Amino acid sequence: MTETEGSNNYPRVVANSRMPDRVGQVLGGRYRLLAPIGTGASATVYLSDDVVLRRRVAVKVLHDALADDPSFLKRFRAEAQSAAALNHPNIMAVHDWGQGDVPYLVTEMLNGGSLRGLLDRGNLLEIAQTQAVGVEAARALDYAHRQGFVHRDIKPANLLFDDEGRVRIADFGLARALAEAAWTEPAGAVLGTARYASPEQAQGATLDGRSDVYSLALVLIEAHTGTLPFAADTTLGTLMARVDRPIPVPPEMGPLIPALQAAGAADPADRPDAGTFATMLMAAGVTGAVSPLPLAGVTTLERGELDPIEPTTLFRPQDDV
Repeated sequence: MTETEGSNNYPRVVANSRMPDRVGQVLGGRYRLLAPIGTGASATVYLSDDVVLRRRVAVKVLHDALADDPSFLKRFRAEAQSAAALNHPNIMAVHDWGQGDVPYLVTEMLNGGSLRGLLDRGNLLEIAQTQAVGVEAARALDYAHRQGFVHRDIKPANLLFDDEGRVRIADFGLARALAEAAWTEPAGAVLGTARYASPEQAQGATLDGRSDVYSLALVLIEAHTGTLPFAADTTLGTLMARVDRPIPVPPEMGPLIPALQAAGAADPADRPDAGTFATMLMAAGVTGAVSPLPLAGVTTLERGELDPIEPTTLFRPQDDV
């Protein structure tokens, strides 16, 4: 699976010979890994069974390069604990984290797939669907920003959907931990993330929530038109194309143009915050009902087919991580 498909394209069970064979392992004496369902630059996500609470969860297992980085692990622990405190209907719930032989993050399992997966299957959002996704995502960002979080990696792979098509933003805290540990991603992954970066990210400047607003505007344009502004063949070209230039909002965005133009200002001081952006999207003159999204299903094992596992040692955070 490529980075553009993302580590959060949960409904797709993947087979990749480069992945460590962790299927069947039980992490922390509690989380049994059933099947890989996505992989990205920093982690592989597994469909998993919580054998204590008997529920299906997603477990993100970080790749070996990160598992061996003490600086990253310290930040990962702090960010995971903070992200677990976020409680919003449009933010993916973090249930647990651990660090046995590998560091991992446990989240709710979402069956609707990601926006990346939806687009990769050739589905573009109608304008009313784009508005609805944008409003939910902006409200989630507004909540997180008021809690002191900046996501830093808003992209289609991090916008997931539940069974009813509601947005859940994933990976709060992970991008910050990676950035603060100065972890260098593989070149292809950098390019994938750079496509949604704000001008201030491109310049290595201090970020606030308005950086996420800019990235969300890019995502919404791609979701409706299938085209991503500023995309170039190289990471440097992709980043430099947006410096000192507002997002060129295409006419196909119709009634959403004013909100997207505001969110796409080159100078963050000229952008609305996430709450204001949500209000602007809501106020756009979009007419018609919102059609259901063509979500991907996920094939899961029935609980009766799972062999019971008696938990052994439950994970307890260690102070010296």
